[in-house]
Amino acid sequence: MAEETSGIMTGVTRVTKEKETGEHPMMSYTAVTTHRSMAQAFVGELLRVARRIMPDHELSIEDLVSVCHVALDTREHGVVMLEGKHLRGRVAEQISRADRYQETFSVQVIGWDKESGKVDYDSVVDTLCERLRKTDLMFLFKSRLVLLLPHTGAEASARLADRIRRLIEVAFANPNDIVIDRLTYPSPEIARASEVLDWVEDKIRS
Repeated sequence: MAEETSGIMTGVTRVTKEKETGEHPMMSYTAVTTHRSMAQAFVGELLRVARRIMPDHELSIEDLVSVCHVALDTREHGVVMLEGKHLRGRVAEQISRADRYQETFSVQVIGWDKESGKVDYDSVVDTLCERLRKTDLMFLFKSRLVLLLPHTGAEASARLADRIRRLIEVAFANPNDIVIDRLTYPSPEIARASEVLDWVEDKIRS
């Protein structure tokens, strides 16, 4: 089915349980943080395990939140990294917030030669993860990285792009092969919200 957000149609994936076992076949960090039914299943699993380990202690929602915060703070990267297929939905969410609450956000698309090796790709990812905020989102493509930066205006986005470019110049032999494109919304230059998604999709396909 589809959900309309500020005139933009975004796909909604329905996640169902396995009929035989009642468990989700693939429970990953990305799935738990992007699908409501998967998140509910994960919370249910936490409660089931907790009751088995501590049968005399009833865990509250606050207890589960504390456990999750500890678990998330100890993961390898502080920045949430998502597969590219989730990009459109997350950008649409930011557009909706911007239109409703005037919350400015920015998008950066970092691209390089498709012939670049895996070592360069991993180095760029590691470099960014050390500098970005935990509220930022990173979407992974084969030769593109997309940064979704909530509460970030054009000037702040430009400063971040300059820092990233300087880091790349130090880390790589051919820094000119890497291009950083930026967009901020709302902006007087953008007449319709749908132009944001059009811009992002054009950049990741180029």
